[in-house]
Amino acid sequence: MAPPTGPRGGSNNRKPTARASRGGVAKHRAATRTDRDGDVSMGAPISSSNPPTGPSGRGTRGRGAARGAPTSGSRTSSRLAQNLKNYIGEGGSKHAKTTLKILGVKNSKAASNSDGGVKGLLQFIERKADKDKKIVLGRGVLDGDYVWVKANKDDVSSIMHLNGYQYAGAPITIEETTEPFPTGTKFSKDAADTRQKLLALLAKRYNTEQKLLDLSALGTDDILGNLGAVGSQSLAEKSFRAIIHVAGEQFKTAEEKRQGIHSVSLARNEISDIDQVFTLAYSLPHLRRLDLSNNRLATFSSIAKWKQEFRYLEELYLVGNPVTGVADYAVQITQWFPCLQILDGNIVRSPQEAAEALRAMTPQPLAQLPSNLRDGENNVASIFLRSFFQLYDHDRPALAAQFYDVESVASLSATPEPGRDVEWKPYMKYSRNIQKLGGSRNPAVVQRLFTGASLIAEMWKSLPATRHATLDQPELWIIDCHTFPHLADPSGHGFAMGLMINVHGQFEEADTTEELYGTRTFSRSFILGPSKPGAPHPYRVLSDQLTIHKWTPRAAGAAPVPVTTGAPAAPIAPVAPVVAAVPVIDDATRVQLIQELARRTGMNAQYSELCLSGTANWNFDLALQSFEEQRANLPPAAFTAPA
Repeated sequence: MAPPTGPRGGSNNRKPTARASRGGVAKHRAATRTDRDGDVSMGAPISSSNPPTGPSGRGTRGRGAARGAPTSGSRTSSRLAQNLKNYIGEGGSKHAKTTLKILGVKNSKAASNSDGGVKGLLQFIERKADKDKKIVLGRGVLDGDYVWVKANKDDVSSIMHLNGYQYAGAPITIEETTEPFPTGTKFSKDAADTRQKLLALLAKRYNTEQKLLDLSALGTDDILGNLGAVGSQSLAEKSFRAIIHVAGEQFKTAEEKRQGIHSVSLARNEISDIDQVFTLAYSLPHLRRLDLSNNRLATFSSIAKWKQEFRYLEELYLVGNPVTGVADYAVQITQWFPCLQILDGNIVRSPQEAAEALRAMTPQPLAQLPSNLRDGENNVASIFLRSFFQLYDHDRPALAAQFYDVESVASLSATPEPGRDVEWKPYMKYSRNIQKLGGSRNPAVVQRLFTGASLIAEMWKSLPATRHATLDQPELWIIDCHTFPHLADPSGHGFAMGLMINVHGQFEEADTTEELYGTRTFSRSFILGPSKPGAPHPYRVLSDQLTIHKWTPRAAGAAPVPVTTGAPAAPIAPVAPVVAAVPVIDDATRVQLIQELARRTGMNAQYSELCLSGTANWNFDLALQSFEEQRANLPPAAFTAPA
């Protein structure tokens, strides 16, 4: 509701009028503006001849009152607003909040301060959590051994980085919690009294059997009237947020609240814009039934802020609002609420249609396709990757000596998460993230491209120990491998074909310097090509690009990563070369290959040529394999029409 705004101040020259027998809240001022049912107007425009009452002090007293001078009414309104604010806390905020518990302040030197060290602790966290952005914490409460505080959800990762830090001579422990925030004695006497009155209001307006919170016609409520909570638009909206906040406090968990309140009525509150009661969407997002009847909602824009909110709303009532006369009213409102089945008492969807609409609106994860290893009959990619990650985990110098040479190039890219600088420290001094480090203007960017096996091995030596899953666990890997044509043959005779391998996965990590143990996701791209004569293996790594992603702390009780980067590994058996040098194919041979592929596959000549000249590079067997893999994706135009 634009919650009840209550009586409006009248003109000084206007004669007092009798109060309506059923109307609103009695005040010693000009007549209260009510509708025909006696409900206080919440959203009606205020004319210049009828200015609002409130803290400005204008138009609320006789002619002798000084302009702008504070009045007892304004002081009362300000006091009430502060009382409401005290326990709305972060309840009315549109930003997601997280509750944190901090242990250790009682053991610190600051414990003897008048506030138990709370203020100094919160200032310490705000100052230290993130040097790149300002962190603002809510009001801290010392309850038992813990300091409780609310923080923006986006700031939590930065704050958790301080876990274990020393504050005033004592280590602090920070944890997230879903437990109810401490209340009661932490409020001032006035705020506690206001809270009790709001609890009484909720008690008489909550229907246990129907799980209905009836907040209709709040302007006529005696409790709000005695509180003076409907004296202005601002106070009315603050009162509404306080009511919703106190209602939410009665449930220990979000699930209890979801099961405890199924329906809300905001009927007959003179609401002219949903913004006046927007907080309901954040406090009770799983409502099933909502009654907004007999308000002043006139356009779609006055409701649009709730578009896509209340995704589980099944019944909505807007009768008695001007918006119901707008063209396509039912169609538009039905589209905004995917589970809506009943609008103004009329069926607009079946339960099955509602379930389908909700699924269509819910983001779905992209399908994870299986790994694709197109490396011919020699299984070069599979053998290389098994060898590579085994050696990377156990003997990195041997890995560099076997698969890298003086022309091999490696780079590392790391973009740290906010507030987790320590977890990224080993990687940042080698990172070649051009956007992060300033592009070509930063000479360090060029220096961080490592060329040659010896430099690559030195860089690896400084990185944390790792443990990768085996390739026998395909659900933990995404691997794509494609032939890479037209590499220069190191023998100097023509061109050779190589392989491009893209790997996505995760590894366990142990940083013994910082005493950090966790799991990290990564992407790695290799280009393999034929080795020079005399090399340990018939192929080498020409390019190795490692990108480091998210880090997650190790679960309690998990086995640590063995630090064995210098341990010997099992010998790696040589395998066949990637490919031989690409032969020169004359036009006549190409025509024959196209005709044969067309005969075997049913494709027309154009698509057969595209298949042969692509990654298969005129290798007939690879072209045939490529066709089998992509057959389902080919358009009808790719095939020869039947005779």
